[in-house]
Amino acid sequence: MMALCAVLNGCGSREHGHDHGHEHEHEAHEHAHTHGHIEITPERQELLGIRVEAVSEGPFSEVIRTSGQIVSSAGDEMTVVAKSEGIVSLGSLGEGSPVAKGARIATISTRGVGSGDKLAKAGITLETARKEYERDRQLRENNIVSESHLDQSRMAYEHARVEYEALAADGTADGAVVVASPLSGFVKSLIVRNGDYVEAGTPIATVSSNRRLRLRADVSEKYYGRIAQVRDADFVTSYGDKAYSLSELGGRLVSYGRASDGDFYIPVLFDFDNRGDFVPGSYVDVYLKTSASRNCISVPLAAVVEDQGVHYVFVRGEDDDDCFEKREVSLGQSDGSRVPILRGLRAGELVVVAGAVHVKLAGVTSVPAGHTHSH
Repeated sequence: MMALCAVLNGCGSREHGHDHGHEHEHEAHEHAHTHGHIEITPERQELLGIRVEAVSEGPFSEVIRTSGQIVSSAGDEMTVVAKSEGIVSLGSLGEGSPVAKGARIATISTRGVGSGDKLAKAGITLETARKEYERDRQLRENNIVSESHLDQSRMAYEHARVEYEALAADGTADGAVVVASPLSGFVKSLIVRNGDYVEAGTPIATVSSNRRLRLRADVSEKYYGRIAQVRDADFVTSYGDKAYSLSELGGRLVSYGRASDGDFYIPVLFDFDNRGDFVPGSYVDVYLKTSASRNCISVPLAAVVEDQGVHYVFVRGEDDDDCFEKREVSLGQSDGSRVPILRGLRAGELVVVAGAVHVKLAGVTSVPAGHTHSH
């Protein structure tokens, strides 16, 4: 299969016929017309952001690829509950809204609902208990009531006072009860809606500090013998293509299951700092790195292109800065950012690690019309 050399910046306009007696006008480029070669001038390479690196052998951790989920870490998420029965008002608060510690999450109005304004009732109860206690104190001085009766009166007053002060501290001018956030962060979920009636203790919202997150990887039980060797992990979110390294995010292995969860998967848990726009609850692709490693050549994932199920890299000539060879390679298991090359590259060769798609397009678009050679 003959593949012609694609040349940009005027080189692609050369006439390539099947007449083997035809002499090329630009004999200086005849050496580039070999199988799978593409020619791009150094100036064009710089413009397109094409960058090469010399590959070498190095340690590459064995990888277990699986799926997982990002969840909030224990202690970084709290449920806010109603302190009174009544009608909930959330205002403009919505899921994802930032909140500070002590900030209002909702207000609960008890007026016209059930037993009515709870704060007003607590005020009446407190005033009644205060009067009863003052009366009993005077009666006790005259030995009309017993000491135990005075103690009961005092306890009733103290109980009424504590209840009123608790409601008053969380109350508003119109008697509504304020429900505050116990920590700074964001509203992860709203459990009730504006206008809903709630009882005391009803969950209203979940607030997450989003400071530390947890990665749960579900590993097939066939890898059980290798789970104890897991030391680190990379992951890629479903809403992006960047690979994140847990070691660079302050991550640590928390624990792993000693048995299957019943679905033939074993959980492996990591904690890490939220230094990116991660969405708790989202699913991710996980690349678990084990302590076992081998020496091999590896390249960034961006260096590999695929064509009809076959993987290639582009190798630049050692003595020709503007000529690239399309080289078929066999891949190992990626770690999410790099992939080992099992066959097709030698140490020291210059491989395109950035802009490989531009080299691929140059090979496709610069082939003269009428040629149907596969690349």
